[in-house]
Amino acid sequence: MKFRILGALLVACVLGCLLPACSEPDGMETFIFRKDARDGVYVFSLPLTDTTARYDFWFYSRVGKTPISNVQLNVQWLAPSGNGFSETVYMRSVDTRGTRERYRSGMVPAEAGDWQLSVRPVDVGEDLLGIGVVYKKQDGTR
Repeated sequence: MKFRILGALLVACVLGCLLPACSEPDGMETFIFRKDARDGVYVFSLPLTDTTARYDFWFYSRVGKTPISNVQLNVQWLAPSGNGFSETVYMRSVDTRGTRERYRSGMVPAEAGDWQLSVRPVDVGEDLLGIGVVYKKQDGTR
């Protein structure tokens, strides 16, 4: 009988330690190389499961040899329900050391779940090595 109680306590302690590891990450960083883009479109899956949180987003990129400026990015968001919207934004410049620029700050997802973010750079040539997205969940609630 004693061993059953100790075993149950041990299982409860282990589960209590593992459950926080199953929660949504506070942020994520993903980079897609040019060769892995789908017909020039970089597609990211972002788990935005907390509709009470605000998220900050950055784009980052790097070129092999020649810096480029005013990089046009056609951006499309697709919600878990299939609804979406698109916009055009610009990165001021991308250089050989890598460039990170803020895209959105304080964004609150309208729906919880996995969002798809598609980015198509326009007229960047073959020197662009790829595009990445960084997002970070801000502390606090609305």
